[in-house]
Amino acid sequence: MAEKDEKGLLNEFLDKFPADKLSNLKLEEYTSTGSNRKDFTYWVEMKLGFGGIKGGSSFKFGIYKYNKKPKTDKKSGNLFDCEHAWAKKYGETKEIAFNTVRTRIIKVVEAVSGPQKIDYDGIEKIDLGDAFKWKIAFLYSKSSLVPVYQKEALVTAANRIGVLPKAGKNKITIAVLQKALMDYYDQHSADYGNDINCFGSYVWQLGTTNLSQSNQIIKYGAPGTGKTFTVKNEVEEYFDIWKLDSGISHLNFEDHYEFVQFHPSYSYEDFIEGIKPIIIPGSSTTELKLRDGIFKSFCKRAAKYELWLLKIGLLKDKSLDEVTIQDVKAAQEEKSKEESPFISLDNAKDDDLITDYIPPYFFVIDEINRADLSRVFGELMYCLEYRGYKGRIKTQYSELESGDTIFYEDGKQHYFFIPNNVYIIGTMNTIDRSIESFDFALRRRFLWQRIDPNEKVLKEYFDKKGENELADFIIPLWKELNKKIYDHPLLGEDYQIGHSYLMKLDKYPNCTKTSYRDVIWDNHIQPILEEYFRGTVGAKDQIKKLKEDFCEK
Repeated sequence: MAEKDEKGLLNEFLDKFPADKLSNLKLEEYTSTGSNRKDFTYWVEMKLGFGGIKGGSSFKFGIYKYNKKPKTDKKSGNLFDCEHAWAKKYGETKEIAFNTVRTRIIKVVEAVSGPQKIDYDGIEKIDLGDAFKWKIAFLYSKSSLVPVYQKEALVTAANRIGVLPKAGKNKITIAVLQKALMDYYDQHSADYGNDINCFGSYVWQLGTTNLSQSNQIIKYGAPGTGKTFTVKNEVEEYFDIWKLDSGISHLNFEDHYEFVQFHPSYSYEDFIEGIKPIIIPGSSTTELKLRDGIFKSFCKRAAKYELWLLKIGLLKDKSLDEVTIQDVKAAQEEKSKEESPFISLDNAKDDDLITDYIPPYFFVIDEINRADLSRVFGELMYCLEYRGYKGRIKTQYSELESGDTIFYEDGKQHYFFIPNNVYIIGTMNTIDRSIESFDFALRRRFLWQRIDPNEKVLKEYFDKKGENELADFIIPLWKELNKKIYDHPLLGEDYQIGHSYLMKLDKYPNCTKTSYRDVIWDNHIQPILEEYFRGTVGAKDQIKKLKEDFCEK
C-alpha cells in the first residue's frame, strides 16, 4: 500500500472513530461479521497497515462477533452467546464485557493523547491483547510509537541495534522496548527520512528471524556464502534472547545445540535408531543391541519438558500452546510426586503460556541433501508435519525397544515424536548434483531461505582487518566476476563465488593487492570453476576469459 493511501486511510479511521467519541462506541460498531465490514476491530486488524496483527485468536479483541461458534470449555475462561464470544475476565455478560473493553481502549488512547509524554508503562498495565492495544496506541499517537507490536521481534531488533535493556522476563516489556527504540529513533530519525514507518520496517526486518516463523528451515545457496556460519550465529543469538526474555539464565547453549554432516552413506540407523555391534564390558566379544541414533538421543534431551507435561496429564486434551502456568501449578499440586524439569516458575505470571519457559533446542544438518533423505528420515516425514504428542509414531524398531531406548511409553506401546521445541536447520549448496534428494513432500515441510554472496560481510571483514584499500580493489572485481557467472548460459545464480572465498587474509598475510588477488584466484576460485565447467566444450577458454576479467583489469 502506498504511503499516501495509508495516511489517507488512517485519517479516515480517526474521523470515523475519533478519540473524544469512543465512549459512545456501540458493540455493533466495535465488532461485526460479513463481507462489508466497517467495524473498529476490522479497521485495526485488517484494513490499516502500520504493523500487522493478523492471525491468532479473536479473543485478542476482548469480545467479538463470530461466524462459527468457537470451541470452549469450563476451564478456558471464555463465554459466548448466540452471536458473541468474550473473555470471562471482562464480565459475565456481553454488555459488561464490552463496556470493560471499551473503557480500556479509551485508557490506551488517553495514554498517547494530549500534550503529555506517552505513558508507556500505563499502556503496558492495561489488560488487553498486547498487539491489539499497542496498535491502537500507535494509531492515536500521531506516529510516536514504533509500528511493530510483537515482543519477540522488538527484543531481537533492540538487541541487534544495541539498545536492549538488561532485565528479566517480567521487566523487559513491550513498553520498555518501545521506549528504548523510540529513544534511538529520535536520535537517528534522519537516517530513516524522518519517517517512523520506514524505521518500523527496519525494526521488523531486523526482528523477524526465520526461527520465529518456522522450526524447520533449509538455508541454501552458492558455495562459500557462509550458510553454516550464519546458522550457528543465528541460533546462538536466538537462544540468548530466549534466556533474556524468559529470565532463565543458567542454561548453556552448547547443551542445546547439535551439529551433524550428512553424506551418501548416512542411514536411518545413524539418525534414529538401529541394531549395532556393542563390545561386552570386560570381554573382547561383541553383541548386537538396539541403539539410539544421534537425532533420537537429541530429541530425548529436548522432550523432557513435554514428556513431563504428558505425565501429569496436561497434554491429553490440550495442545502445548494452550497450557498456561496456572494449569501447570494446579496439576503439580495434584501430582506432586512427579519431579518437574522446570527449575523455577516463581517469576512467571499465571496466564503466561508454558511454551515461553520451555527452552529451544537446535539440530543443525550440514550438507543435508547429500544423504538419501527418504531412507534417513523414514517415518519421520509424519513427525515433521505434526509435532509433539499428537504426531507420535511407532518407529521401525519400536517393538524391540526397552529400557533406555524407549522414548515414550503409553500402555505397552512405544512411541517417538519430535518435540515442539526442537529446531531443525539444514544447509545445502544448490549446485550439488544430489539436490534432487529433496522430493516435494519433504520440501513443503521446510521453510526455504536463500543465502546469497554478501558484499556487506566482505566490507566488514576487510574493515576489521584494517584492509580497506584492498577491499576497494578486490570487491569490485569479485562483483563483476559474479555478474559474468550469473549471466553465463551454462552457469547462473547458484554458481556464483561466495564471499568466504575472499576472506583468506590469515592464510596469506603481507600480500600486495595484486598478489592477494592472484593467490585467491589460483588457489580458491579457479579450482571451483574447473569443477563447474568439467566436461563442457571449451572449458579452458571460458575459464581463461573469466580470469582475464578478474586478474588483468
